Amino acid sequence: MQRSLIIPIFAISLALIGSAFTIDKVSSERTELRQKEGVGLIMPSAVAQIIALEFKGLFADIVFSRAMTYYGGKLIRKEEPTDEEWNWIYRNMDVATDLDHYFLDPYYFGAMNLAWGANKVREANALLEKASQYRDWDWTIPFYLGFNHFYFFQDNERAAFYLMKAAKRPGSINLLPTLAARLSYQGKKTENAIIFLQEMLKKTEDKNVRWIYERRLTALKAILFLERAMAAYHERFKKQPEKLDELIAKGVISELPQDPYGGEFYIDKDGSIKTTSEMR
Repeated sequence: MQRSLIIPIFAISLALIGSAFTIDKVSSERTELRQKEGVGLIMPSAVAQIIALEFKGLFADIVFSRAMTYYGGKLIRKEEPTDEEWNWIYRNMDVATDLDHYFLDPYYFGAMNLAWGANKVREANALLEKASQYRDWDWTIPFYLGFNHFYFFQDNERAAFYLMKAAKRPGSINLLPTLAARLSYQGKKTENAIIFLQEMLKKTEDKNVRWIYERRLTALKAILFLERAMAAYHERFKKQPEKLDELIAKGVISELPQDPYGGEFYIDKDGSIKTTSEMR
């Protein structure tokens, strides 16, 4: 064998051995990760990219899988992740997408779980901003950004900006420009959120994602129903009810809707309708 080929072959062999060892290590950790408390250290993205060599996609899968295994363990035990654990999960999503800029799963996890489940909307948006930069053909990414700015931050101007950006990408929803224009009006937060999700369902084929949207849509429709009932109560009695049971007692509605997430709806201190499940 020529000497010039020895070093490249040796480097590739080391990389393959290292990859095999890492995969075996992650596999052996799965049960432990599901059972134990606490989170481990995270390799900085710059270091991970050097170590991964030409196997960045594989390492991205490993990082993402490890975080999901830990998160899955929390769900199995019916435990809420702590703030520290959510930060650890987010940093894993960040490293995974630094290794593979086009890796869709961590981006979607950030959009769905960090924003709704952990109230870490800024972290979710940071992932989505990265996704929008690299997945520049995907109209759903700026759409999610628009929704987050509208729903969580009540920033209609920023939301409209992202919706218009989404509208310019191939395959987007025809209603987006109209929806962006509607956001210039104050209020109607729940009603517009329902329109967001209804339009997303028209374009979503993945059964698991559709199930998530449909469940959230059911919860938002229940909230809109109660908001309108409260408005009718106020118009009739010239005051706001203190509890939702008053809507039934006064004959405004016959019964309270069910929260598909298993929680109970209530009137928050600011007068808005909330649910104990927080739609998780």
